[in-house]
Amino acid sequence: MGIRLPNSTSYVHPDESNQLELHRAMDYNEQGQPIIRTSTSYNWTINISAGNVPYTSYVEKFGRNTTLSGNVETVWDGDNLYTYISSASRLSVVSDSSEDSAGGTGARTVEIQGLDGDYNLITETITVGGADTTTNSFLRVFRARVATAGSVGTNVGILDVTADDSSTVLAKINKVGTGGGAGLGQTFMALYTIPAGKTAYLTQWTVGAGGQNADTSAFFLARPQGGAWNAKDIIVSAGQQFAKNYQIPLQFTEKTDLEVRAFSSSAGNDCASSFNLILIDNDQT
Repeated sequence: MGIRLPNSTSYVHPDESNQLELHRAMDYNEQGQPIIRTSTSYNWTINISAGNVPYTSYVEKFGRNTTLSGNVETVWDGDNLYTYISSASRLSVVSDSSEDSAGGTGARTVEIQGLDGDYNLITETITVGGADTTTNSFLRVFRARVATAGSVGTNVGILDVTADDSSTVLAKINKVGTGGGAGLGQTFMALYTIPAGKTAYLTQWTVGAGGQNADTSAFFLARPQGGAWNAKDIIVSAGQQFAKNYQIPLQFTEKTDLEVRAFSSSAGNDCASSFNLILIDNDQT
């Protein structure tokens, strides 16, 4: 266990107590594990990933839409604008293949990540198919993944995570490729909602588009709780990938919905997008 310095979140390892009188090159967390202490943002982000920065976490969201046209659609596993539910609901997971089931060769259980009715983070794992539903009620779903599977090792069919009280599809786990395709094992959703008690900072946004002769326009949108959707940035691409790093990150308050939407000048165009957020706890007492 490290020794906590007065009025500090830094910890000095017992074997290096002489550092109390020195400018420290290394800090320690509560478990006595070393934390790299440098001025470079690269090492700072490594420590965020390792969970070594107090009150700080991160999330990367990524999505893909393979059927863009002139209509604006969300960059996710569906082919439409994403639908948000207005009240928390229990969820179920169904597949278009009977092999995705409790005893099948495909996906057997799925872990769902999202927010409850108070915008607090929740995670639950349920069995695919049948009458199994989540114990928790979800207001938002921003990721789902195959947790256990049979001999195939992932999903055989397309999985839908559905709100029980409205039949709204809140997440999909797709397949790609020919010859029946191969399961992706998790969602591709370029959307996220900031949990309660946290403030988010957008550090990077990437858009990649297929089709050399087609322009794809992607928009990064935000909607504060009870507010309206506003575009915060735009990337236009044709057959290439563009990444934007924010030297001054964009700030988003708790309970704000974030989403990437896009349209293309050519029907059936492919678009992928990812974005990175650093999350800071509002209460650091």
